[in-house]
Amino acid sequence: MKQRYHTIIKPERNGWFVGWVEEIPGTITYGKSLEECRRNLKDSLLLMLETHRDEARQALDASCIQESIEIEVIDSPSPNATQEQPSPAFA
Repeated sequence: MKQRYHTIIKPERNGWFVGWVEEIPGTITYGKSLEECRRNLKDSLLLMLETHRDEARQALDASCIQESIEIEVIDSPSPNATQEQPSPAFA
């Protein structure tokens, strides 16, 4: 199952890139290049999702109902941000 998340990547003065995922607080990383930052963001996001899921499931018992939900989110980008097309690895 694929899910799409939105990232913000900020170039730093020292040449590094800092990135975070809008929807998942705490999912932040960096890289020496834009591509390294993107790879690190994917790894960081996977780790955060696994951690949150494991923590949420600690309270499961026989009375719990597990199900999936879907929502439609309207993407409204910041007017002062540069929009970059996703690379093939992220599409």
